[in-house]
Amino acid sequence: MKLNSALAFVIGLGSVNAYAGGWSTAAVPSRIDIERGNGVMVYGEFGNAGACTILNRFYLKKDHPQYDQAYAAILAAFAGGKKVQVYIHGCEAVTWYANTATTFNIVTTSGAINIMN
Repeated sequence: MKLNSALAFVIGLGSVNAYAGGWSTAAVPSRIDIERGNGVMVYGEFGNAGACTILNRFYLKKDHPQYDQAYAAILAAFAGGKKVQVYIHGCEAVTWYANTATTFNIVTTSGAINIMN
């Protein structure tokens, strides 16, 4: 019986989803790429809130329900030299930039974007 319990415990550990996420460092965007109609990549000293393979960038997908508003806010911050802080829920590949093993911080539909002084 102890062996079955130990085995169940080990299997249970393997099935736990890893959650990496949190607020990025607030930073002024230094570059914005419009990526072939799929979204925008924003560069700056944002850190790596999602523990992705690439830091200091985040990606906002075009299918985000508030994409237009978020993109406009990011552009305004870029133009005005204001800081942006985003909530990142995880990492995904953006294959225009790298292969599928390379991941970037992604702003999901559950994420948030703050613009500040």
